[in-house]
Amino acid sequence: MGQPFKNEILFPREFPYFLLFSCMVWHNYSFDSHVLGNYGIKLSGFHADTMHLARLFDSSRRANGGYSLEALTNDPKIMSSDDELKMGKITMKSIFGKRKLKKDGSEGKLITLAPVDVLQREERISWICYSVLDSISTFKLFDNLKAELDHKSWTLDGAARGTMYDFYEEYWRPLGVLLVQMESEGMLVDRSYLLKIEKLAITEKQLASDKFRKWASKFCPDAKYMNVGSDAQIRQLFFGDTVRRNDTNKCLSKPKSFKVPNTENVIEDGRKSPSKCHTIVLNKICEDLQTDMYTAGGLPSVSGCALKVFAGKVSNNQNFLIDDSSYQSGSDEEVNDDHDSTEEMTEMSYVLTHDDDTSDYGTAYKAFGEGKEGRAACEAIAALCDVCSIDSLISNFILPLQILIAPCVLLSCAGRGMIFHVLMDEFIVL
Repeated sequence: MGQPFKNEILFPREFPYFLLFSCMVWHNYSFDSHVLGNYGIKLSGFHADTMHLARLFDSSRRANGGYSLEALTNDPKIMSSDDELKMGKITMKSIFGKRKLKKDGSEGKLITLAPVDVLQREERISWICYSVLDSISTFKLFDNLKAELDHKSWTLDGAARGTMYDFYEEYWRPLGVLLVQMESEGMLVDRSYLLKIEKLAITEKQLASDKFRKWASKFCPDAKYMNVGSDAQIRQLFFGDTVRRNDTNKCLSKPKSFKVPNTENVIEDGRKSPSKCHTIVLNKICEDLQTDMYTAGGLPSVSGCALKVFAGKVSNNQNFLIDDSSYQSGSDEEVNDDHDSTEEMTEMSYVLTHDDDTSDYGTAYKAFGEGKEGRAACEAIAALCDVCSIDSLISNFILPLQILIAPCVLLSCAGRGMIFHVLMDEFIVL
């Protein structure tokens, strides 16, 4: 085994017997391999990953339940009713979570978890039961997914090639091993290049944010100051007085006040100087916009997926035609006093994008009256989608990859699992 384990609580000395198994099933093999690799443990005998099998069985679960062990083992569509395991995985928070105490000693809403090494010492029996249930759940999940895939035929160019589990064994299993090996080796990261990309991404995010604010402010003046990253503020614009789906007695307020950073140095009534924050009032800007997506609390969803339904398949070229030259953030002044540049650019956008075929536009097209107004709405919401995508790119990849010491270093296990999911989606398309 080489050097001793760094933590005898996490890995007791009897642990090496685990390596004797030549056929092992995992749930999220990439993560487990990475964690064990930090302790000098090299794995072999990979047989299957239930997360990969679940993606092959149903590639749409990301937006409908997800691929966690808890979600999969509690799904009656996957787990057999005859199975001896009547209970799926239970989360650590459900077993070990404790409510954070308020200053007065009463329990608050926030549930916290103690560090793993503390749980293993102080909740040892519960910890062992939790760990064993995880292993049993993974094994039972593998049995059920294998049975499901064995009943699905694999055809290529009209010719039968076997079952979908045969497909997994021939392609996905070796690919899963290969990608984990690639993650272990790592890749070179150029911090100076990432810094340039970060500046470019921030600029594009600001442009897209300003485009949406400019459009929304035509219906609600205070929208030019709104935080486009706030779900609550976006929801207020689109669904201001909508009734909650699961409670008809509750609805969103009509006009609603929000505190936002005073980046434009607005001086409110009764004050002599601008404050750090100022109050804006947002109201519903469309009566006919409908959605089939809701949050767990029954509110209309304004997630990236929901916004894409509103916008449709609007291209970036169309998106950037909205009042680009005339708009300056926080200002209604026009570039040229002799010409109404805003109106000119709006007309140009309509002319350049006008087409009898409106199939690429989303539900906002009809909700905002079709024609020029409907197109402008779809393009503005598409800009909002861009904000979400760019923000995710910055926070999940560009910034974390720069938290390194050397200017050009070997990064291990960056974006773990992302490459697999991308490649697996390509396999599904093919």
